[in-house]
Amino acid sequence: MVIFCTRCGFQNDPTGQLCYQCYAQLPEVASFQAYEPIRPPISYRPPLVSWRAQGADRKVPAAICGMIPALGVFGLHKFILGYTKEGIIQLIIGFVTCGAGSIIGLIEGLIYLTKSDEDFVRTYIQNRGGGSKDVLSYIYRTRIFENQSNRSNQS
Repeated sequence: MVIFCTRCGFQNDPTGQLCYQCYAQLPEVASFQAYEPIRPPISYRPPLVSWRAQGADRKVPAAICGMIPALGVFGLHKFILGYTKEGIIQLIIGFVTCGAGSIIGLIEGLIYLTKSDEDFVRTYIQNRGGGSKDVLSYIYRTRIFENQSNRSNQS
């Protein structure tokens, strides 16, 4: 066993009482010292979060129902997530457009699948955001990108 000097940090023989380098008094060491690693207090440990238990288990069924045209047109994926008002709006859009509104469900299903469990729960379960706003912002960004690329090709 090696004893370190508390003054200069030099490694000393355990039988010595003075440091070989700076001649300082070495600390007394018992014949047996139990090693106990330093643990951070419990308050510093981040809590483990089960995103599946908080609603991420609804991600895949909602995405599949949104991507299947026969179900996406009726807004079934909205009802699975608890968005009743948005589901009824999706249902009306499906009837008015004779099924062409199922493209919204397809895009939303893809968005659901590309999000991580944490993002999905925070966006669609906890904050109750996203939905049609997410799809409309995606379409808007895509059109802006297409317009910018068309302008750069014309130049």
